[in-house]
Amino acid sequence: MTAAETRTEQRRTDRDPGRGPTRRNFLQLAAGATAGTVITRYASDIAHALERTTAGDMEVVWLQGQSCSGCTISVLQGQYPTLEETLREFRLDVTFHPTIMPEQGDAAIDAMSAAPDVLIVEGSVPTEIPSAATVGRTADGGSKSVYDWVQELAPESEYVIGLGNCASFGGWPAAENKERLYDLGSNVTGAKGLQFEQQDQPGVLGPDFTSGVGLPVINLGGCPPHPDYLLLTIATVLNGHVPELDEYNRPKPFYEPLVHDNCPLRGYFDRGEFAEKPGGEGCLIKQGCAGPYTHCDDQSRLWNDGTSVCLNVGAPCIGCMEPGFWDRFQPFDAEVERQSFAGPITPEQAGWIGLAGAGIGIGAHVARKLTGYGSFENDEDSIGSGESAETDGKERSE
Repeated sequence: MTAAETRTEQRRTDRDPGRGPTRRNFLQLAAGATAGTVITRYASDIAHALERTTAGDMEVVWLQGQSCSGCTISVLQGQYPTLEETLREFRLDVTFHPTIMPEQGDAAIDAMSAAPDVLIVEGSVPTEIPSAATVGRTADGGSKSVYDWVQELAPESEYVIGLGNCASFGGWPAAENKERLYDLGSNVTGAKGLQFEQQDQPGVLGPDFTSGVGLPVINLGGCPPHPDYLLLTIATVLNGHVPELDEYNRPKPFYEPLVHDNCPLRGYFDRGEFAEKPGGEGCLIKQGCAGPYTHCDDQSRLWNDGTSVCLNVGAPCIGCMEPGFWDRFQPFDAEVERQSFAGPITPEQAGWIGLAGAGIGIGAHVARKLTGYGSFENDEDSIGSGESAETDGKERSE
């Protein structure tokens, strides 16, 4: 057994769920929790997991492809006072991060682990024009593409995380090449996510890729994702737990809730009251809100140290957590339509149908469901209770 193989085997032994003082699945704890409570309550356990990287027991490589660095900024600005020192050391001890590491040039490349425990990729990977994203040099002195780095490091990594929509699904660099510029494909550089291209497979690594622990790429979608998502995911996997993933390989506790179900403006929707402009009074569906089609827990987790989120300040949801962003919900200021067996029915029409249905006692949720518009978590409750849309809406808006 080589030295590298011995080191890898030791890491796997260290991650044995039967060993160590704390073994918590923070993703399960996060489900349904209010903003910040999981991180606050289990700060010492999370710190223990991250300290394994600062002590040199675990190695993290963070690559950036076609990226605006927004995901890095999101993580750096995450506020966790009880974890401040640990996070500062963690960020400094990542063996490679092109934005924040102190080393530069050849010294930075030399510091990169060749077999990281955790590989984090931020930004999409260009496949048609690999030179659109490069890091360092090849043996012959040419620029080394991020595509080559991913192909080299991912199979050697115990966990691979796609941070943000670009790394997960292609994101904005994968926006449709509508003019078919330069005789290239669906997007100019052939930008893809690690295992997905928008809503479809395959991505750069292919649909059958699994990391050293047998997991696919863990996708933390978002433009950018909430800083909690990365922190809690890393703490979970470093403590030896396997996250439960959805069809897009996203951790379910973060990406099962529907924005629409927890929207502070939901009462307006149920009463069929729609804003005529962004920030106006009423539901923002007519202003392009993609809340009925977007899955994330931001409405309860909140941003900026648990203070607010887009819809709380009059801005419609633009679906940035979903695969296919951003072509999928373009243009952002136009009402999103959905096909159903009843033909094209807009959310506004569905809301009015629901309101009319309430008059004959079937409730807004039932009417919308019958017309093919969505499936919301509280449908069964509404059916069972027989509450009208107007009553339900008033309760939600209070």
